[in-house]
Amino acid sequence: MSQTIVTSYCNPDLDGVAASYAYAEFLQKTGQKANYYIEGEPKKEVDIVCNLFHISLSSCQEIENSPVIIVDTNTIRDIPKCIAINNIVEVIDHHIPSQDLEKFSKAKVQIELLGAVATLIAEKFYQSNIPISRNSAILLYYAIISNSINLNSRNTSVKDRKISQWLKEQFSEISEQYIQTIFEQKSEINESDLRLEMEAEYILEIANKKIIIAQLEIVNANSLLENYQHEIKSILIDILQEKKLDYIFLNCIDILNGYCILYTPFSSTEEYLNNFFEGSFENGQLIIEPLFMRKEIIKLLKDNT
Repeated sequence: MSQTIVTSYCNPDLDGVAASYAYAEFLQKTGQKANYYIEGEPKKEVDIVCNLFHISLSSCQEIENSPVIIVDTNTIRDIPKCIAINNIVEVIDHHIPSQDLEKFSKAKVQIELLGAVATLIAEKFYQSNIPISRNSAILLYYAIISNSINLNSRNTSVKDRKISQWLKEQFSEISEQYIQTIFEQKSEINESDLRLEMEAEYILEIANKKIIIAQLEIVNANSLLENYQHEIKSILIDILQEKKLDYIFLNCIDILNGYCILYTPFSSTEEYLNNFFEGSFENGQLIIEPLFMRKEIIKLLKDNT
């Protein structure tokens, strides 16, 4: 029996790692041979949760010619280059369906627009009444919390809340008291890593305009912008020039207080965003409450252009 590999996009966040890890466990417990694979360097939050709860990840190394399940993305450009499209047998995601889905001709597809793909994986244990391991429960719970900004994002669903509560009930170690610790550690940013933390390299093309939306998810967004606005401004200016963009801005999310600040050093970007958001920019900043996640902003821009 061939081994099925569960993986996510390259350099995955906690949601992608948790979903890969836990779905491989689910498949094993339903009699299938399965493992998970992590391509690249996971986001900082993965190390934070694993270190806090003493979880060791041991990704498999070989995936060529194996059946592959993709979680937390449905876009071909995001997945590891070593994966042959014809080997993809299943796609589980919570993002807007992409045109690439047409190319996954052999794949079973499950896409639900909610807070985290971790919710869909945990739901499989819940519905099948299959016991979930400590590690999978911890990873999935904090993935839901992280991805939905502590259940405050606009796309947080009833299902996210129900399943996160069920996960919390499985093991006493899972507690809300760790959420602030995780978010605070996630907010520790080195100036030298600021551009990397902002994840500001992917270009959107909307109505023939080239746009980049950077994003930071931190504790106390106001303080970060006060302390790093000069550095952030320089980074955004550099990226706009390097990539010949029409618009660029930062979505700075306050992960404890549930609001976000849009920041841009460009008046043209301010004028563009004024078509979609109420309020006025001051010193390049626009406060929005309740918060918008980047994926929600992208949908807003596409739907209203």
